[in-house]
Order: sequence, then C-alpha cells, then structure tokens
Amino acid sequence: MSVPEGWSIQENHLMREFKFENFLEAKALVDKISIICEAKNHHADIHFGWGYVIVELTTHDQGKVTELDFDVANSINEVED
Repeated sequence: MSVPEGWSIQENHLMREFKFENFLEAKALVDKISIICEAKNHHADIHFGWGYVIVELTTHDQGKVTELDFDVANSINEVED
C-alpha cells in the first residue's frame, strides 16, 4: 500500500490538510467527504474552519491504517484534486 498523494502517516492514521480561500469552500469539501464516508461506511475524523480542512483516517477496531483508509483517501483525492 502506497500513501496517496498529499497524505502522510501520522502515528496510527492517515492525515491530509487542505487549504481554501474561505469557509464555504472548506465546508463544501467536508460535505463531499461525508458522502464518500457514508457510501463506504468508513468515517473520517474531520476538523475544519475558515480556509482549512484536516482529515484523519484510521481503522479504529484494528488500531492502524488499513486498505480501507487508503481507499477512502484515494476517493477524497478524486473529488478534490
């Protein structure tokens, strides 16, 4: 498993920070991520505010990053990059 572009492994999760020009653009990404996570039944930890979104992915029941996390990260990249 290779780390998706823009993401890094931090302890036991994948993490990526996105930058935006304003709050509405940041929230728009959060909405897209929510749809992806619901469809895949794998839910990210999302932190956002004016001009930024931070996404963290981990498979909680395994305590580590798994293929499912990479799959969700790649799907997020598809809607944002």
